[in-house]
Amino acid sequence: MSGEAPWDDDEDALEFGSPGDEGGASPLDAIGEYSPIFDQGYERSQTALFTITNPAGTVSATAMLGGRLHRVELSANATDMTETQLADEIVVLAGLAAQKAQAAQHAVVVQLMRTMGHDSVMTSGYIEHDLGLPSPETAEARRADVFAARYALRDEA
Repeated sequence: MSGEAPWDDDEDALEFGSPGDEGGASPLDAIGEYSPIFDQGYERSQTALFTITNPAGTVSATAMLGGRLHRVELSANATDMTETQLADEIVVLAGLAAQKAQAAQHAVVVQLMRTMGHDSVMTSGYIEHDLGLPSPETAEARRADVFAARYALRDEA
């Protein structure tokens, strides 16, 4: 190895952002409309949280970036629901919040891989179909389908 300069990882540090971007955008910018709430109190660090609330505003479920349920919040009007209805509402909204959080994780990974020169479409397909993280579009379509099926009938009654 004589004659070669020693490798210095400070000089070869990876800067995030697309080639030619000034300032290097954060990969978390890829979350876009899935903008999280940052909870300063959770385990004494910033944690990205994603919330889904039913149209009546009675039940909200919040998940962390990986999809793990963080909390469920109920309004005073939640007492108008039976225990079975409330339990079902919590399960459905918790699942949607988890998908929203996983979709944000998907978006961040795609952005990181894009900055390393990988094709965004191929990476997204791999992440969704092989790793099981829904794309933001898939998560939003699922939320729209569930809301249309669950709440359209209630609004018409």
